[in-house]
Amino acid sequence: MIERHPGVPDHFLVLERRASFADYARAYGDALAERYENHGVIVLPHVPVQFDHAYVRALVFPPQWKKIGTRNGIERPFVVRDGEQFAFAEDHPLLPLFGSVKAALYLQQQIVAFNTQLREGLRLLFPQYLSLAEGNITWRFTETVEEGLHLDVFKGGAPLSARERSTHRLKIFVNIDAAPRRWRTSLDLPAVLKACRARLPRELPDDVNVVNDIIDKLGALQQLPAHSIAYPALSAVIANGETLAHEVVYGRRVIGGEFGCHKADMLMPGALSHDCLRGWLEEAGYAVAPDAAAQAAKYAHLKGSYARVLEARAKPARS
Repeated sequence: MIERHPGVPDHFLVLERRASFADYARAYGDALAERYENHGVIVLPHVPVQFDHAYVRALVFPPQWKKIGTRNGIERPFVVRDGEQFAFAEDHPLLPLFGSVKAALYLQQQIVAFNTQLREGLRLLFPQYLSLAEGNITWRFTETVEEGLHLDVFKGGAPLSARERSTHRLKIFVNIDAAPRRWRTSLDLPAVLKACRARLPRELPDDVNVVNDIIDKLGALQQLPAHSIAYPALSAVIANGETLAHEVVYGRRVIGGEFGCHKADMLMPGALSHDCLRGWLEEAGYAVAPDAAAQAAKYAHLKGSYARVLEARAKPARS
């Protein structure tokens, strides 16, 4: 279900249900990459992945596991070989969740099965992304409530490396919970820079990560209009939170896949956000700061919008 706001461009591409990733690719072809690279949201009404959904959707992870993923070793084997000896991986990250080794092993098998199919599916949906490489696949099985409109920020808002600036980010979120996952989506980054001109500094650097961090820390997005979307179990959205303002309003279980490819593999290489930012800044009337690191340091003491939301919830209510 989507409730569109008249003050925000309709950036949704809602696909008709198909039986396989290949069927989606045949039906929509380059329209998927075109919509995504233009900061749109692709909605898959059904994600054709086989796994034990009844078991997985009943799991709850501890709060410190909010974004546990493949980078944390959740796909690691439980049995490892050292020469001719075999040993059980006592430090496996899934073991603390269960009193039973068999239960932990079963979940790990479900994780591997799901993640493998997701990787294969994305390669079918975006076949032109030949250099597609995995960043992380996170299993987010903790409750998220009204995190606030924001743009994604990485590495604590530090400037991006040359390699990162040449990488096009691809993100997918598959709802595993029985209840719909509710989002709000607003303006894309070039439109944000124009709409929030009066609430942002006169000078911003040519670095998407630093700019997004400043926007979030100054709370510039909170008054923007937004669409609302509720996507049900085993459906997904594909959207780049780095260039589209968004918020999780409510959700309990989602699998988030983050991948990247070189800009040369994009359908429209000239649309890479890192190459476009300087033009967006100048068009919106900003001066381009010469030193991204200095700008990042200037706002380092401030907390991001999501951190402020969590802090506000932790404070006791006034009587």
